[in-house]
Amino acid sequence: MHMKRLGLVITVAATIATSGWAQSESMRPLYSRENRFPEKGKVEVGSYFGYAQYDEYFVSQVDPKSYQGIYVDKNANPKLKSTTVEPYAKYGLLENLTVYSKVPFSFDKSDAKNKNYSGFNDIAVGAELLAYEYTYKYPWVIPYVEVTFPSGDDKEHMGNGEVDGIFGVAVGTTTFDKYTWILDGRYDANISDNGRFEGAAAFIWDLSTQFSVLAEAKVTEKEKGSTKDVPLYFNGGLCYRPLEALSVNLYGGTSANAEENGHGMLKVVYSF
Repeated sequence: MHMKRLGLVITVAATIATSGWAQSESMRPLYSRENRFPEKGKVEVGSYFGYAQYDEYFVSQVDPKSYQGIYVDKNANPKLKSTTVEPYAKYGLLENLTVYSKVPFSFDKSDAKNKNYSGFNDIAVGAELLAYEYTYKYPWVIPYVEVTFPSGDDKEHMGNGEVDGIFGVAVGTTTFDKYTWILDGRYDANISDNGRFEGAAAFIWDLSTQFSVLAEAKVTEKEKGSTKDVPLYFNGGLCYRPLEALSVNLYGGTSANAEENGHGMLKVVYSF
């Protein structure tokens, strides 16, 4: 009888511990959403620390009357090097609804303008709704919305210059209890003249309860008048949780047919 009670206590304790471990998990992909939300009334805080390099147009002459003529020195090969710190906070408003905010700050070095500058990028607020999730947490559907405000200097390419709305839906599932697959589609209302559609896909492999690896890709619509092919972005990551409430993720990637030459990023998250 005592052994049965002891077994029951151990089982309940293990279930609670496993549940608590899973509930503190944060989203791992960068290009898509995952069904890892703070519990109702709980908070997730963290920050992204990133570095990226971009191709930059070198302005060698501008028409002083119209300010329209831009001549590109193809031999200069200038680069824009950007270091960004982006703290964020998420709050479990309801069991299936999370709200969040992001406050990015960048330090940029421009070869074309031969200057360094820093400042806030566009601050964002958003909401993510776990609209559907099967009994065992997969498959799932997450509609989301994000609004950015023109806090960044758009003349220095650190902001959009106007309020912007992003509307998206992510769907995903897990197979064999260790492979997670995600598709994500979104519409960015005020990018370009008529907005821009983006699509992303992610694959995550849970090697253990604490460590996982991921690969993801994103495609966006071409800019109006662009002579390049459709822009593609690629990213890989390592995700590790040394403590139940602490996650540390490391990312690296590049692009094709886009200005970005490559990027690296560290994400540190704490849940409570």
